[in-house]
Amino acid sequence: MTKPHHLSEQRGPRPYSHTATTDKVLSLLEKHPLAGRRFLDLGAGEGYLTEKLCGLLQSHGERPEEQITACDLYPETFRVPEIECVAADFNDRIPFAEKTFDFIVCQEVIEHVPNQPHLVEEIFRLLRPGGTAWITTPNTLSSNARIRSLFTGTMPLFDILPIGESDVARSSGHINPISVYYLCYFAKRAGFDRVDFSIDRVKRSGVCLSLPIYPLARFCKWFHDARRRSLPYWKENRFAADALYAWRTFVGRTIILEVTRPAENVAQRRVA
Repeated sequence: MTKPHHLSEQRGPRPYSHTATTDKVLSLLEKHPLAGRRFLDLGAGEGYLTEKLCGLLQSHGERPEEQITACDLYPETFRVPEIECVAADFNDRIPFAEKTFDFIVCQEVIEHVPNQPHLVEEIFRLLRPGGTAWITTPNTLSSNARIRSLFTGTMPLFDILPIGESDVARSSGHINPISVYYLCYFAKRAGFDRVDFSIDRVKRSGVCLSLPIYPLARFCKWFHDARRRSLPYWKENRFAADALYAWRTFVGRTIILEVTRPAENVAQRRVA
C-alpha cells in the first residue's frame, strides 16, 4: 500500500549509505571551526547528510541555508527544501568556481564513478587553500572482502551488474571498487598535502575473520616491504602502502579518507 503523500513528506530524506558513516564524518568535521565556512555535500542523494549538517550548524548558532550547497546527478530526488541542490555529473566539470568551499563531503560516491582520479582532482579544485574534504567508500580490503574475493571474484557491495538499458546508478551503481591505497594515491597526485584515513565502525565478523589471517598478512607485508625498499619512490608511498595492512583496514566497514589542500603560502613556496 502506498503511503499518503503528506506522510512521505514528513519522513524526511533517506540515507543512501550506513548512518554510522554519516555520524563518523560529522564527528570529524566538528573538530574544525565551522563559523562562516562554506560546505558542499557532493553526491547528496535525498539529503540525509545535508539535513544532519544543517542540525550541526544550527547547534553552533550558524545559518546553514547560507553556508551549505548540495549537488547530485539526480537533484530532483533531494528533499531538504532550504538548501540548493545543483545538478552535476561527476565525470565532468562540477559546476562551481575554483576555491569555493572550505569543506567537502563526498560520501559513498567515488565507487559509482568511472573516472575516479578526475573526481578527486575536482574536489581539490573546489576546495579553498587549507580546506578539508572527506571521501568515503566501502572498504574493499576488509577481511570479509578479501576472503569473498578469493573464492567468488566479487566483494561485498560489488556484485554482478546489469548490462543494457538498466540504470546502473539506481540498481546498485557500485561499478568501480577502490582500495585505500588508490584513494591515497589519487589524493597525493591531485595535490593534497595532508592525507589520512579512518573507518566508520569495526565489523564483528571482520574481527573474527581477521584473527587467523592477520598474522600471515603481516608476514607478507614484511616480505614485500623488504623488496620494495629499493624502489626510488618507496618513501613517498609508505603511508598508503602501510594502510594496505593496517588492522583498521582489515576490520573496518567503510574507509573515510580525510584530505587537506595546502594553504596558499605553502603552495607558493613549493612553486618558488
